[in-house]
Order: sequence, then structure tokens, then C-alpha cells
Amino acid sequence: MKISKEIKAGLIALIAIIGFVLLYQFMKGKSLFTTDDVYYAKYDDVEGLEASSPVSLNGLKVGQVDNIMPITDKSGKIHFVIKVTVDDEFKFPKGSTLEIFEPGLMSGKQMRINMVYGGPIAKDGDTLSGAYKPNMLSGLSSQIKPVKDQLQNVLGRIDSLTNNANKLVNDGNRAEITSLLINLNRTVAAFESTSRNANALMSNNDGRVQKVLDNANLAVLSANSAVGKYGNLADNIDVKKLNNTVDNLDKTVNNLNSVISDIKGGKGSLGKMVNDEQLYNNLEQTSKNLNDLIIDLKTNPKRYINISVFGKSTKE
Repeated sequence: MKISKEIKAGLIALIAIIGFVLLYQFMKGKSLFTTDDVYYAKYDDVEGLEASSPVSLNGLKVGQVDNIMPITDKSGKIHFVIKVTVDDEFKFPKGSTLEIFEPGLMSGKQMRINMVYGGPIAKDGDTLSGAYKPNMLSGLSSQIKPVKDQLQNVLGRIDSLTNNANKLVNDGNRAEITSLLINLNRTVAAFESTSRNANALMSNNDGRVQKVLDNANLAVLSANSAVGKYGNLADNIDVKKLNNTVDNLDKTVNNLNSVISDIKGGKGSLGKMVNDEQLYNNLEQTSKNLNDLIIDLKTNPKRYINISVFGKSTKE
């Protein structure tokens, strides 16, 4: 039987297509002679993950990502359903999770099966729980962001402080600050001169300094002695008797104030004498008359005293 050229060309094209498909599947990492189980997982973000990304189990590659299907819900939010194929020789519990992770800084995203022991075994077509582990750069970014915000705040304050300093150090204030520094230098120089003189005086052991120190020492000793005596005197004082004496003195002062008040008010003989002006005038006139009488008695005693030697009175 003779085969025509058209049939030969068709067979060659078919074999080439089949070979291309098998090569394509091999290039994608799929096994050509074994069957795989299919599993699904749902994610909100699959950044960096691609179809044909490997799927590992405890570090061993057991499958790959077959397809990433975007799904939009009624609210308009987009989710992603990832279809993975795993070699049917590897079985794991249904409670295990499919986690997206990044094994290194330079490598792409991959998936791994986090084993959760116990429970029923996952079957072909089951939907597993999805998990996402941020990469190192993402973790550093989340930690650096607060530091960045604080740094920006600090830089803003430094900028404000610099502006205020620039406003402070203008031409007018600069002249005042220069004058202030000059006066401060003069004060420091004067203080240094005084310090040198004091050091020289102390080094020469001047007698005047020693005399001042001796007098100060005597004054301190006298003060200590006085304080000691005062302390002994205070210990020897009977506080109870002192309080009684103060109370009696207070009563006496109160009584004296009462008497003075009565005198001012005209009560009693003394009050009437003090407040009666006519009585005062009469007493003053009587005192004057008595004074005149005494003067006249001294001047003319014979008017008032008669002396008779023979019992016979004589008249002037």
C-alpha cells in the first residue's frame, strides 16, 4: 500500500504538534507520565505569584501552580482562585493550608503546603485554606514606616527650629550677641585675674588672711558656745510654770485694760475725778491756795503762831 505525500505530511504535522504539547508540558514542569491531584485555594492578593510556580511540601517540590483565576463578587471586590496540581503520590490532611511565600530576596513567589496533622485526607478537587506570608522586604517596610513618619516629624521640627534660629540671628540681633560675647569675655578675664590674685595671696600665706581665718574660727566657736548655753537654758526651763506665768500675766493685762476702760467711762471715784473737769479746776485752785498759804506762813510766821513766855499773849 502506497501512502500519499499528503498523508505523510499530515502525520508529520500531527507528531510535531503532539511533541510540541508534550515539550510545553515538560517545560512547565508537569509530569508527562503520571496523574496529578488538583486543589484550589482562595486569596485576596497574589502579588508576584505566577502560573507554573512550584508547590513544595516540607521543602520538596510536589507540584506547581496550574492557573490563577480572578473572580469578582457581587460587591465588586476581586478575589483570586489558584488551581494547583500535586503529585498523587503525596497525601496530606484536608486541614492543611496552601501558603504563598518568598524563599529569598531574589527569587519569585512560590507556594507550599503547611501540614496540619489529623483529620481526613484531602481529595482531588478539594478547596484548601489559603495563607500569605509577607516577604522580608515587606516586613522591613512595615517596621520602617513608623520610623519614617517619626523621622519626617523630627525633620519638620528641625526645619522650623532652623527658621526660628535664622530669624533670631539677624543683623540687629547679631550685633547684640557680639556685644554680649565681648562683655562675657571681659567678665571671664576679670574673674581669671581675681582667681590668680587669690591664688597668689593664699600661696604667700599672708598674715592678714590668717588673721581673718582665726577671727572667723573664734566667731564660730563663740556661736557654738552661745548655742550650747541656750540649749542648756532651754532644757532647764519648766515649760509648765512658764505657761502659767504667761497666763497670769495675760489675766493681769486684761484686768488692767478693764480698769482703764472703767476710768475712761467715768466709773468709780477715780473715773469721776478723771472725767470731772470742774473737780479738776477746784483741786487746782485749792492746790494754788495751799501753796500761797505755805509761802505766806514762811514769810510771816507770827501771823499764825503766838509765843508767850509768861503765859500772856501778845498782839502785834
